[in-house]
Amino acid sequence: TENGTLVRTKDRILHRWAVDPDQYIPLLEDIRAIEGASAVVSFPEVSYVESGEESRAFTFLRDSYRYAIENVPDLMALPHENVLKVTIYCENAEVVCADFMGSHWGRELKMAASGTQSIDICSPDAGKGAALAFLQDNLGVTKEETMYFGDNMNDLPAFAVAGIAATVANARQEVKEKADLIAAS
Repeated sequence: TENGTLVRTKDRILHRWAVDPDQYIPLLEDIRAIEGASAVVSFPEVSYVESGEESRAFTFLRDSYRYAIENVPDLMALPHENVLKVTIYCENAEVVCADFMGSHWGRELKMAASGTQSIDICSPDAGKGAALAFLQDNLGVTKEETMYFGDNMNDLPAFAVAGIAATVANARQEVKEKADLIAAS
């Protein structure tokens, strides 16, 4: 879950990749400087915004993805440990955040578009590919025995460790080009 930063069962966390706590405040400060953007901070059990319960980020994540999400007055006041990912949420995120993604943050942390309105930022060791490889190793499943289904840029690392990579017809073109199978949308 959380873009491959958390591997869990219903009852326990098997593995997590967290953002370096020393990067948390400077990262949020730089996100706040992006015009029209808001940040979403995700922990294993809940995600937080400071943009309000009526904000597009809050309502989209709550209503579309069924996130456990709360609004807080200041994301910087949250604990800095165990932050799984920070998401930049704004319209046309890849264009709006292009300079940010090309900054030192793009070299120090892993960033991937997880939708047209969001850029997920996580530990450089995290991601859906790392999470799938962890599961394969711990379950004794080979690449050839694994099928992965994804539709966005953040799914491409998992395609590389799966024997069969599948997507849907309305996925991004870059994803369809890497897929072995394309299902109807």
